[in-house]
Amino acid sequence: MTFWFFFGQDSIKLVLVNQQWWSMTNLSVTTFRNGDPIKNAQTRQEWIDCLQSGTPAYCAYLNDPANAQKYGYIYNWFAIADLRGLAPNETRVAHNGDYSRLYIEVNKDVDNYPGHGFVGLRLKDSLDWEVGQGGEDQFDFSILPGGYRNENGDFMGKGRETALWVRDTATYGSHSLGDAYSSPYALIHGQKQDILFQTDGKRSGCYVRVVIGDEFLQENMPVQLAAPEEENNATEATISKDKKKKKKKS
Repeated sequence: MTFWFFFGQDSIKLVLVNQQWWSMTNLSVTTFRNGDPIKNAQTRQEWIDCLQSGTPAYCAYLNDPANAQKYGYIYNWFAIADLRGLAPNETRVAHNGDYSRLYIEVNKDVDNYPGHGFVGLRLKDSLDWEVGQGGEDQFDFSILPGGYRNENGDFMGKGRETALWVRDTATYGSHSLGDAYSSPYALIHGQKQDILFQTDGKRSGCYVRVVIGDEFLQENMPVQLAAPEEENNATEATISKDKKKKKKKS
């Protein structure tokens, strides 16, 4: 089941997966919810400077508008963490709990142990993958190999892989360089059937998927996200939330 979600003069096409509405394409906004512009960091130095200074930034892959139209925009962590809100009203950047539930639903008929799932294969589009195999796109998620941008401002991986930010609920309200380097992302590679969740800081620019729902603020965050018993075994899918919550900057 799909439908269009309209915000202002723009729209996002959504698909229902396990009673949750997900965007079928990557986000491509250039302003925050309140209309403030996000910096378009095109050069390597601009990208590095934004990361080091904590400035929200976005770009198109290779700064090519045709890539933006096809893959959406790449954002740094400070853009997804900004309290002005990157996702349109009534949506949020998909967080670790959202991805955990998605993983379990897509992989529910497969033994859940690390590296042996089929979530990547089932969510990938069948087009444009230059290595490995195209996806089955069983859930109309249509993930394309749009690459990513690394911490040195280089564009990498187009045709082979892509990376999606996974908003870490433990860092809501925080805005530090350490969080930017340790924030998780979902890596989808043409030669991997599963999704890999990583926190190595090497991919400082990733794409964004949104879900319908309010932003999950730290002050009303429960002790633990909803976790059915089978989720305890989904070690590859459940992003660690054990890191200490950072204190909010005054």
